[in-house]
Amino acid sequence: MTADRSSINRAFLELGLRFQWDERDWAMLAALPDIRSQLRYWLPRHQPHLLAVYDADFLGKLVEERIASPAPRYGMEAHSHF
Repeated sequence: MTADRSSINRAFLELGLRFQWDERDWAMLAALPDIRSQLRYWLPRHQPHLLAVYDADFLGKLVEERIASPAPRYGMEAHSHF
């Protein structure tokens, strides 16, 4: 699954992951074929502590699922933009 940076960052937020990919990150990651490949590349360099608990492919699957079926948004968070 390929997705745009805004959708991926929204999924990170909804999953409680405390990072976002900026334009510089995305310029490097967009060439990779899917979110799992992107996370396998990015996590060891920027959030290596997560890999002590989660597998990059597992996190990629969660992000893919969240993008495919986003959580309903309520209150003020429904109006946030990325």
